[in-house]
Amino acid sequence: MALFITFEGGDGCGKSTQARRLYNRLRKNNIPTLLTHEPG
Repeated sequence: MALFITFEGGDGCGKSTQARRLYNRLRKNNIPTLLTHEPG
């Protein structure tokens, strides 16, 4: 099963921080994960 997870919110609210935390947790649990970032 594949999931597409997004984080939305204003500038400086912690989207990138939370995305990295989720990415690290999934990888730690051996769940294949791809972290991307849209410029802007």
